[in-house]
Amino acid sequence: MNPLGLQNRLLYISLIPALILGLLAVGWFTHIDISQQKKAFAERTETVANRLADTLSAPVADADDELLETLIRRSLNERDARSIRLFNASAAEWAMHGPSPLGPAYPISISDTRQLRLYEGDRTFRYLVPVFSPEDLRTALPSPRPLGWVELEFDYASTQVGHYQTILRNLSLLLVALFIISGIAFYLNREITRPVQSMIKTVVDIREGNLESRVPETSKGELRELEEGINAMAMTIKDAYNDMQNSVEQATLDLRETLETIEIQNIELDMARREAQQANQVKTEFLANMSHEIRTPLNGIIGFARLLARSNLTKKQEDYISTIMSSSQVLLTIINDVLDFCKIEAGKLMLDNRSTNLRESIEEVLTMLDPASSAKNLEVVSLFFADVPEQLVFDPLRLKQVLTNLISNAIKFTNEGSVVIRTMIEQQQGNKVTVRVSVTDTGIGLSKTQQKALFQAFAQADSSTAREFGGTGLGLVISKRLVEQMGGDIGLESKKDEGSTFWFNIKADVAPAAQQPPKLKGLEQQSVAVVEPREMTRLAYQHQIEGWGAVAREFESAAALAESLQSGNQYGVTLAILDVSSQEHNDELYRTILTIDRELSCPTLVIANANDENINAHLLEQGAHYYLTRPFRSGELYQALLKLIEPEHEGREHHKELSLGHVRSVVSVLAVDDNPANLKLIVTLLESLGVEVTSASSGEEAVKLATDTVFDLVFMDIQMPSMDGMAATRQIRRAEPSNRHVPIIALTAHALAEEREAMLEAGMDDYLAKPIDEDQLQRTLFKWTGATLQRQAETPRVIENSQDPAPEIDNQTLADLPVVDLVMGLEKANGKLSLAKDMFSMLLDTLTKDQQQINQLYQQGDYKALLELVHRLHGATHYCGVPRLRMTAMHTESLLKQGFYSMLEDALFMLNDEINNVGHWHAEQNVDRSFEQAVKVYAYQMKNRKKPVKV
Repeated sequence: MNPLGLQNRLLYISLIPALILGLLAVGWFTHIDISQQKKAFAERTETVANRLADTLSAPVADADDELLETLIRRSLNERDARSIRLFNASAAEWAMHGPSPLGPAYPISISDTRQLRLYEGDRTFRYLVPVFSPEDLRTALPSPRPLGWVELEFDYASTQVGHYQTILRNLSLLLVALFIISGIAFYLNREITRPVQSMIKTVVDIREGNLESRVPETSKGELRELEEGINAMAMTIKDAYNDMQNSVEQATLDLRETLETIEIQNIELDMARREAQQANQVKTEFLANMSHEIRTPLNGIIGFARLLARSNLTKKQEDYISTIMSSSQVLLTIINDVLDFCKIEAGKLMLDNRSTNLRESIEEVLTMLDPASSAKNLEVVSLFFADVPEQLVFDPLRLKQVLTNLISNAIKFTNEGSVVIRTMIEQQQGNKVTVRVSVTDTGIGLSKTQQKALFQAFAQADSSTAREFGGTGLGLVISKRLVEQMGGDIGLESKKDEGSTFWFNIKADVAPAAQQPPKLKGLEQQSVAVVEPREMTRLAYQHQIEGWGAVAREFESAAALAESLQSGNQYGVTLAILDVSSQEHNDELYRTILTIDRELSCPTLVIANANDENINAHLLEQGAHYYLTRPFRSGELYQALLKLIEPEHEGREHHKELSLGHVRSVVSVLAVDDNPANLKLIVTLLESLGVEVTSASSGEEAVKLATDTVFDLVFMDIQMPSMDGMAATRQIRRAEPSNRHVPIIALTAHALAEEREAMLEAGMDDYLAKPIDEDQLQRTLFKWTGATLQRQAETPRVIENSQDPAPEIDNQTLADLPVVDLVMGLEKANGKLSLAKDMFSMLLDTLTKDQQQINQLYQQGDYKALLELVHRLHGATHYCGVPRLRMTAMHTESLLKQGFYSMLEDALFMLNDEINNVGHWHAEQNVDRSFEQAVKVYAYQMKNRKKPVKV
């Protein structure tokens, strides 16, 4: 909608008030005239009515009909009179003249009327007047009785015509007045808007750039001042525009000169940038070459120091060799950190994601750092939560680098206490998981100021000249960059003198089910007594053993186990683990081993330190069946426990570790390295394993030997003069027959992801990171030569139970057990009430559904699915205080595993009965109150013994 112009607005301002005032005046005067006309009509007709009533008094009293007729007809001749009716004393109509009345009936009885009444209709006025006798009129009694009544009806039409004439006359006067006012308004409007329109035109011209346009100065008063002001403004704008134009021309000239200067500077900057890039490239190549040149002799030093450490040395010589190895390793770590930092800063560090076992990666780091933690007698424990998928897709080398930095720092800054590594799932969506790893220590802790300085390059918690701990300060910043590149975060929580928790999370894909490690079997239904004084290590054993389907009975000391055995509590223990790595080897320990052997009559596995073979041998003599030395991995513990329950290994044997054995001499290997020290080291290591080794000191020599001779494996150094390892590999692959493929293993000091991809594209099959040790060579030879390498210990066989007698359940023992034992549930939860409640609630939530599925699977004959479901139910009962349900679930699972399907009906009947018993108990009992009572009992048990035995 377009806005109103000035001319229209002036017209509206002029005419609308006049119109409003005129309408108000016409309305007021019309109202006054009509009111007066109506009043005059009412007064005149009322007078006629009263006069007629007085006139009719005598004729009515005398009943003179003729005179009445004459008087009534005379009254009808009055102006506007329409009809007259006469009523007698009984209010009955006596006589009527004229048309029928138009008005409605009277609201009150006629006989009740004692004075004149007016009834006003739309078109008529009706008067009802009582008629009194002449005597009553003369005496003026207070309430005389009428002789009758007379009704007069007057027509209001002529008066209404007068109203309309008044309205029409007044409106005509209003129109005449408006016409006169409009003429005056148009004249005045033209006189005002003409100069204003001229001003508008001038302003539009100025806006469009016509600065010469001016307003004619023809008006007077304020409009004249406005015209003069606009003209003055136009002059000012024109002058300003001219000045601006001059300034722009000058600025353009200056800008042109500046652009020429900037162009010269850009050329100089581009030359400087190219020089800087060239210098940066030179620096990168220098760092790479220097790191290789430094690490090459350093790897030789470390390798030969290891070989020397295996020879017969004096105590002082062993100390010297140890110092050389530790110092060299520190120097190698510093060089690797500096190179990693440079690669990260340059944005050239790429991740090499592959399907990797996360648990094994963590255990490898702990194994590597075990000497440092053992030297301080620290408790280093890995808690790998059961819901974490073991096989994930990530960069194992970079993850282990982050773990090594965090765990080594925790060990470095902890003088006593423990270092706990927890691995858990933070979030999972489909096959995408976010894994959180935390490293908690009881070390010196960090202040708020020190925490702010961390994760910065070359920053250290104690940067003073007298600082106690070494390091470059690059470890954490490298870890931070690596974690961020893996899609995660890193942080810490710490208090001074109380310890620290460093945590990080990474995003990874879950490897396909076919790549997941198989579920370890063979330890189901085993009850393992664990003797370990350290609480966190004891908890780690419990998680690991129960994850294999066995039951863990924990004891904090050998004395506690001996005391329990002497009191007759054997708990059906079938295996015993005695960790003596942190205990003093005295007569009490030996007596405990003898007590276990005599009272429990079960195999005993002793966990000991690897530094004293004589003590370990003595442990075997005292009754230990088997022992492992720290550090060991979870798979080695599983194999050791499995061996203890195999019949062919019941005799006592001495097995130090599950290690790789010798390599048969039929393996032929080509070792290639341009550095004589490194070449001599790898040749010596291979020969010590019984491998036939051929050496080459250059790429050309390696190509010639590989073409002329058939080798089982080739170890190829990467950086060599003239022809490097990748070029040599390409030539070997081109000359290789189609029916033969020799594995080529790259030897590199510090392979990054992109370098490893280049190696694989060149035709290499794998790589080894320097410095190389004998264990790496053993694993690599076993991986790529297959049958030519075997372990000393045979792979444990799978025990076939199908010929064993069917397991039976002791009904008396079952009857003696309670349906629900909440104290047992608290013990399983290590005294944590909320955890015990959650586990019990989770069992109840799925119990009814599991019962229905178990019965349905049995009816369908799907024993495989039934076994999985019963096994899951049996596992759930382990963590709750439901001993009878647990016993019947274990019995049913045993029957399914051993194939005694004919006995399943009775077993499932008992299982259903116990499930119903648990449900009835839950329905009848107040669970919260029962838990409160159980807590009191548990607290009493804790008070009266050092540690409650888990049942």
